[in-house]
Amino acid sequence: MLILIVIILCIVAGVSFYKHHNLLGSITIVLLIMAQALLVMDSQYHYATKVNDDIHISQVKPITSIHDNHVMVTKGIKEGKTTYQAFVTKNKTNSKTHIILNKDKKVLVNREKNHQNQLVTNNHQYQYTNQFANLLFAGITNQNQLKQQVVTYNLGNDWYLLSKGQLKSVAKKLKSKSFQNKLTNTVKISVQKKIKRNPKLLKQPQKLKIIQNQLIKSKIGSLLKDSEALS
Repeated sequence: MLILIVIILCIVAGVSFYKHHNLLGSITIVLLIMAQALLVMDSQYHYATKVNDDIHISQVKPITSIHDNHVMVTKGIKEGKTTYQAFVTKNKTNSKTHIILNKDKKVLVNREKNHQNQLVTNNHQYQYTNQFANLLFAGITNQNQLKQQVVTYNLGNDWYLLSKGQLKSVAKKLKSKSFQNKLTNTVKISVQKKIKRNPKLLKQPQKLKIIQNQLIKSKIGSLLKDSEALS
């Protein structure tokens, strides 16, 4: 409505001066300046509104997993002089690639042991506290207009953020005989130490297998962590 008022005042002022109604024209100009000032101020301060959160939660899957270590791929995308960061995962329900770009939004990655691998999208939106303000400022600040979008990945602590290049480098190292031999020897020595401390493990092959897998996961996790630190 305020935009419509500004347009009407412009027309009235023009017609008034054209017909030499200078007093009416002058009054209209003052009202026009006040209306325009209010319009500009509302675009900055969003009068008679409050900010509500509209939250959406979905599950995500990694692009790839290596011995239960999970990888999210990141990529720098340049637009003009600005470089944005793309975060790539998969949708848990259909395994389709899902990309979030930190353009016009804030992207956070939280990693903790008990996180459920969720993508939480929080839309901070303006909502009017009364209908009159909604009508008056329509077109300047709209109902449910987005103030800020915050996207948060809540991931387990066994997730790692790697570029495609880093992922290829890790894959190459994992296939190398030197790494495989070192991994085999390290796991073998660690298992022997555990057996020495607890000889009953020799009669518990299933538990022994779990221990071996945990050791392998830990060593590969260290490799992924070191690779991520280079980014």
